[in-house]
Amino acid sequence: NAVKITQLLAAVPTRNAAVREEQRGEALVLFVPIRQRWWLRGPLSWCLPLRGEKGVALDALGQEVWRACDGQRQLEALVEDFAHRHRLGFHEARLTVMRFLRMLAQRNLLVLVGTSDADDATEEDGGDVSKAVVA
Repeated sequence: NAVKITQLLAAVPTRNAAVREEQRGEALVLFVPIRQRWWLRGPLSWCLPLRGEKGVALDALGQEVWRACDGQRQLEALVEDFAHRHRLGFHEARLTVMRFLRMLAQRNLLVLVGTSDADDATEEDGGDVSKAVVA
């Protein structure tokens, strides 16, 4: 279990490149394209107006975490920064940030990219292999 937490904290939250952002007042709305089912593509799509994307509105704290996910920094660094800014303990901040990131991952807005032990051995040989990890 401690190994899994360590691997998870070493993962890098990376945004989905297909996500579109739109500021609406105080909220930031993230839009992600919806993959249409095969049976909705034909003549049925001519009759029914279908959305091409779905949106998720973020409050101030959500926006803060979203903007911190730059695809470069590890999850542990994000949690430490969040804990420091909001005067929280590391474990409390970790729980908050990880729950939020899990929600974003479930909605296909981001992934946590990490390396497994096998990947570390491959990287020593010059390979570049990464693995997506969802909390």
